[in-house]
Amino acid sequence: MLQITDEMRKELNQLRDTIYSDLTALAFMSKSGGRLHWYYASGSRSNRYRLISFKIGHGIAGMAVRLGRTVTVSALLSGSIRLRQECALMLAEQLHSAVAIPFSSTGDLPNGVLLLGNRDVRTFTESDVAEATQVAQRLSQLCAYPLTP
Repeated sequence: MLQITDEMRKELNQLRDTIYSDLTALAFMSKSGGRLHWYYASGSRSNRYRLISFKIGHGIAGMAVRLGRTVTVSALLSGSIRLRQECALMLAEQLHSAVAIPFSSTGDLPNGVLLLGNRDVRTFTESDVAEATQVAQRLSQLCAYPLTP
């Protein structure tokens, strides 16, 4: 089972403060594959995120892993409503805008995702996404091979 280190928490907390987001969260693929689990969420209102898992292709985070690229959800973007409604974390945390950035700690297909979220409608800038992408790369290097229970 992956242990979230103090260094990983620090990266997520700093990112949340730097880009003024309400939440930064980290999910990893289960050992058997097919499902991802949320391991840590900076700025969450409760610990319910630990109970949430999702399939590849479902919601913003699952879609980011499936496509292997960054996915954005905002009330300002058409087609975002379905992705928001499919993401249990966005609903539980009452997020209206989010960016999901997939990453791989094995150098292979994506096996993790970094999610940034806001409880208000917001458009994340290119510099916000670039900063978050750098953090996702650093987080992937901190994880040798993440496995969920």
